[in-house]
Amino acid sequence: MENIKILIADDDPDLIEGLGWYLENENYKVISAADGEEALARFRSEKPTLAILDVMMPKKDGIEVCGTMAAEDPDCLIMMLSARDGEIDKVRALKGGADDYVTKPFKIAELVARIGALLRRRSRSAPQAEPETGLRYQNLVLNKEERMVRVEGKEVELTAMEFDMLLALMERPGKPMARGDLAEIVWGNFYGDFRQVDNLIFRLREKLSAAGCENFPIATVRGIGYAFRP
Repeated sequence: MENIKILIADDDPDLIEGLGWYLENENYKVISAADGEEALARFRSEKPTLAILDVMMPKKDGIEVCGTMAAEDPDCLIMMLSARDGEIDKVRALKGGADDYVTKPFKIAELVARIGALLRRRSRSAPQAEPETGLRYQNLVLNKEERMVRVEGKEVELTAMEFDMLLALMERPGKPMARGDLAEIVWGNFYGDFRQVDNLIFRLREKLSAAGCENFPIATVRGIGYAFRP
């Protein structure tokens, strides 16, 4: 929680002090603002995870500030506070980008619990990074575990031999590899014509180029074979 910043924007200094103290005890980092213009300035400079906005603020009201924040950073969670319990205000706030609307007076413990619920909900819905199980070059990703190659996130259909050839080269960046060595990796005990290696490289280059691979660096090394040169 120490990495989570919460912005409290309210013209009531007692509310900021009390709520801020409670949130800091929960290990959140708290920043504050006393009016709508200051709220936007702190929002832009601090980039909070969650903003708590009073609807009735000087200079800019909370609903206007909410709409600006939601447009500039859709990932920022926004909770509105208001002494007014009107349906119209709630609808305006939620349509403007608010994630929750709390009417005053409220119990601080309950408010903090709702903040925690919002943060957990965002955490569950956020895309999870896949573990690194492969090799990457610009917009090309080779996943060894899945035996899959993607360019710009789209799968490139390779034969097993084409995949093994690409893997052999990418695992040894900058190292020239003889046709015979590549043939042994791809075919095992190889007794054929090394032109089969050239043909395989040709097809591999064609497929990756057609998929949009940028500056694909399978270089021909004269008198030796091929090298992956990022």
